[in-house]
Amino acid sequence: MVENKTGRAVSQDDWKRTQVRMPQEQYEELMSYAEKNNLSLNTAMLELMDLGLKSKNEGKSGRSIYFNDLNCVEDTRKVPLAKQQEEVTAMISDLFYRHSQYQLINIETLNEGKKIRYWYSIPRRESFRD
Repeated sequence: MVENKTGRAVSQDDWKRTQVRMPQEQYEELMSYAEKNNLSLNTAMLELMDLGLKSKNEGKSGRSIYFNDLNCVEDTRKVPLAKQQEEVTAMISDLFYRHSQYQLINIETLNEGKKIRYWYSIPRRESFRD
């Protein structure tokens, strides 16, 4: 038997059963989200619906855009610039893989490739400036 947030035991009678039809692409995204977060499909759907409803009720819908600059040259390392660029790019890729709520918008190189700037958006509810 499962407990709800109040600690009260929850039975199947406390749940509503429904059938949902969705486009194949959205289903695949949902499955990917569930797998990345080690959730069942049902739990993933509930979590995402809850997030959507909370953001709507909080009045902070939409996304905020940010950018970060990363230096690709560290003078103390004797690693070629191309290798340092690869490492920075892999770090950025890993960040967005682990945080699927963030969306990468653009990556650009500055200062002859010595700096990488990446633009991204996050849900407005997570933004410190909105």
